[in-house]
Amino acid sequence: MWFPFAFGFLFFALLFPWLRATLQILVLTGINIPQRGRIFRFSEELRLWSMTEVVVIAGYVAYYRASISSTVGLQTGALCYIAVAIFTWIGDHALDRRSVWNSILPDTIEYPTRHYASCDVCELAALDRRPGDYCPRCGSRLDRPIWPRYIPAAAAVVAAIPLTIPAYSAAIMINDNLTGVLEHTILGTVQLLADRGYWEVGVVVLVAGVFLPVVELLGLVWLLARVRFPNVRGLVRRTRAYRILHRLVRWPMIIPFIAALAAPIIKFHGIDDIVAGPGATPLFVIIALLMLAIRLFEPKLMWRTAGVPA
Repeated sequence: MWFPFAFGFLFFALLFPWLRATLQILVLTGINIPQRGRIFRFSEELRLWSMTEVVVIAGYVAYYRASISSTVGLQTGALCYIAVAIFTWIGDHALDRRSVWNSILPDTIEYPTRHYASCDVCELAALDRRPGDYCPRCGSRLDRPIWPRYIPAAAAVVAAIPLTIPAYSAAIMINDNLTGVLEHTILGTVQLLADRGYWEVGVVVLVAGVFLPVVELLGLVWLLARVRFPNVRGLVRRTRAYRILHRLVRWPMIIPFIAALAAPIIKFHGIDDIVAGPGATPLFVIIALLMLAIRLFEPKLMWRTAGVPA
């Protein structure tokens, strides 16, 4: 039951943030290392999958959930992790990525008089390269084909839709205590927190566990449908909607992390114990599929199918 959560926590909360920080240090120290552009590109790829701030919010909710039935406190490891999340958030918002790319290889200042092969990652216009060549700055493919990414993105969304039934109808956490076995769905967890006076924490669970996944799923269906049924009107609006979905897609991971953090805290066999419910794994898979679909989807498809060069 707990394997998906252990897998996700290991990579999203520990390994990916550590690897991303290491790669950024190598790039930002200014050391003239080979493949510096590729290293920075890999660090940016890991940005979506590094979730230190998501883990901190989940830990905040798990702390209050655990305090309902036991006395809990924060130790040095938790405080250090919170500090890491804060510094990571500040660094992400303070980093001027365009300056970093220009320090690796300056942008072309010549006004284009013809079509240049360009990079979708670092946005370099390569004067002496052809489509399909490797970008001289970040190593990605120039003018890479984007149609092959449409079917995997659509397949991820289609696979996520039927999983919503067990994810929201079944319990995500099962609490076995002296009064009996209590099964909590996402909405049941919200109600439990509200009843115990933690209504603001319940709002976090409601938004992250219900509102955001529904918005992400409906938004992706809308964007994918607009590729198959193109319309010039609203292209800018849909592109902005994609960017919002991209920013928000990882925050529903708060709910699986809450379960993963609360279970080790409340583990008193025969007295008070929490285990993952049958709805926990489908919810985790839904969020992972939505993240994959967001990563694979290319907004350029909406523009090209509508007949607008992009």
